Amino acid sequence: MSLFTATELNAGDSSRASHVWRVDSVTGTEIYRRPWWSEPQVSAFMLGLKRLFGTDPRDIQATADTYRFWQRLNIWQVPEPLGTTEFQGTLALRMEFIPGEPSRNINDANARDLGRRVARIHSHSTDQFGDVLGKASAPLTDFYVRAWNVVREVVPLFQALNWRAHWATAQDAFASAPCPSGAAPMLLDWNGTQFVWRGGQPYALVDVEASVLAPVELDLCLWELLLERHRVRQFMSGYTEIRPLPNLIPHRTACRLLLLAMEVEGSPALFTWPRLSPHFDDAVPSANSLRPL
Repeated sequence: MSLFTATELNAGDSSRASHVWRVDSVTGTEIYRRPWWSEPQVSAFMLGLKRLFGTDPRDIQATADTYRFWQRLNIWQVPEPLGTTEFQGTLALRMEFIPGEPSRNINDANARDLGRRVARIHSHSTDQFGDVLGKASAPLTDFYVRAWNVVREVVPLFQALNWRAHWATAQDAFASAPCPSGAAPMLLDWNGTQFVWRGGQPYALVDVEASVLAPVELDLCLWELLLERHRVRQFMSGYTEIRPLPNLIPHRTACRLLLLAMEVEGSPALFTWPRLSPHFDDAVPSANSLRPL
């Protein structure tokens, strides 16, 4: 393919797993994706992604297969992998270009429709967690033990001083969490920028490199943190049209601490997230307050 122009779409954004280019040529437009990092220790997120779930965005073939995995789920439109090519001195994944509008905040999406789609994803449940391709998996009964071990590995490298006075409390949260109800596909970095938008709504899922099989409770705890409060009830209404909402109470503290340790949404003040209101509990009749740390 004769390159015409190559425009980097996420220049300077080290939070993304890959550099992404729009490549225009006389034969059309494609997207090129190339991992920008060489070792998992580059960030708490990448290290946790690799250690806990076995997902490695450096593996271009696995990334291509992950796009095909999401295509089979048929939740959103997903671009077609088109093979690999040498680009700027290294291997890049060629992807179908899907035109659309500029990305928006995920809270601009129809929350009820979003809840339905997440519930449909959660309907593909299993008793194993790991990567979505089945290359690395472990029984859900081991999840919180493994998660705590990853927290103990990640935190000293990135947030040691912040956690020093809280290790015993955090350990208790993981030790007391029960086995999750099931594992399902999720993105550990749900964000509006992972979609091509059309008509003001997410249309195509175009960034799937942080895909994992994880407890549905972990996914819902992340959505609870991402959604603005006034959108939570709409999300829950859509979700419960498809499947019942699991009880998040015994899972919430450990799940939020794991997300915090992996810096999933950056580095909020330590233990701010565990103390945030448990918005989804309105859908659980027996809900109680999140036990404070």
